[in-house]
Amino acid sequence: MKKSIIKNITNKTLGILGGGQLGKMIAQEASRLGIRTCIYDPNKKSPAFQNANIIINDVYTNKTSLKRLIKNSDKITYEFENIPIESLNFLKKNRQIYPGLRALKYSQDRLLEKRFISNLGISVAPFYKINNFIDINKALRKLNGSAILKTRKLGYDGKGQYLIKNNKIPNIQTKIEKNKYIIEGLIKFKKEISVIVIRTKDGKLECFEPAENKHKNGILRETIFPLESSMKIKNKAKDIALKIANSLNVVGIIAVEMFINENNEIIVNEIAPRPHNSGHWTINACNISQFEALVRVIFDMPIPKIKYYHSCKMVNILGDNYGIIEKSLSIRNHIVHIYGKDEIKNSRKLGHINILS
Repeated sequence: MKKSIIKNITNKTLGILGGGQLGKMIAQEASRLGIRTCIYDPNKKSPAFQNANIIINDVYTNKTSLKRLIKNSDKITYEFENIPIESLNFLKKNRQIYPGLRALKYSQDRLLEKRFISNLGISVAPFYKINNFIDINKALRKLNGSAILKTRKLGYDGKGQYLIKNNKIPNIQTKIEKNKYIIEGLIKFKKEISVIVIRTKDGKLECFEPAENKHKNGILRETIFPLESSMKIKNKAKDIALKIANSLNVVGIIAVEMFINENNEIIVNEIAPRPHNSGHWTINACNISQFEALVRVIFDMPIPKIKYYHSCKMVNILGDNYGIIEKSLSIRNHIVHIYGKDEIKNSRKLGHINILS
């Protein structure tokens, strides 16, 4: 190992904004590479605190606590999108933040995200800005009466989404306020897929092969690698993901979720500039995981050529299928990852199982 690499990781601490399972898995990989972690989260029961060297338990807007994060961290990353930009701008004055704030700006707002991707010449679902119920009805006339109404911000795992079919608007438990909503046309798709891209500080790009995702009620239930599709579609999906990562100047990793429609066209759904649920298969199926790749980029460590040792089906563990853990613990090719959350709930992600073949 080169001396410069040793210097980059010796006595270093990675600050992580967010203490969920993604933060926990980033911390696990950092620790394996000899890097300490300082984890910041408002929830005192955050699972990532189990793997933290330093814990900051406070709201993201407390400048005293943000200064403490700066003091205790050499580099900073985030595990989810919904961190106030004002807080990140405050941190950015003193520490580099990975994978960057430009990608976060777009991923925090579905309207900005759709506009950005569309402006790159990449296909997205038809979309319209919504300020009131009149806008909804206008959009539905253009979308043949069926669409998905979504909050522009703070939505995940199906939250903040309302399916509209045959012009029947559901009972929305909130007021339609200006600049709060977007409506998207429904895509008739054959498959949902995702690509995880790695981009280094000098702009070198690498990506994992595409994988297929299966959702239920807006929550990812399974990811299957390898994707069963033509090489042409796989290469096109990778090219799209690489183009987005480059255009956003990502330094670290980014996930790009897409649809393959009935005409074998690829339509981008969402981006996530962080480790992603659909990339958990990389932990056990490859020579490098999405989490290790992020840590390596941040601390200037080389990214090896990705090798694939196994096919893999990643199964999310939620409250409603929590019982699968007991059986899987006894099966040799089932690698169980339990997040250590404080409470079991039906729609809550509590762990995952990588089934290797």
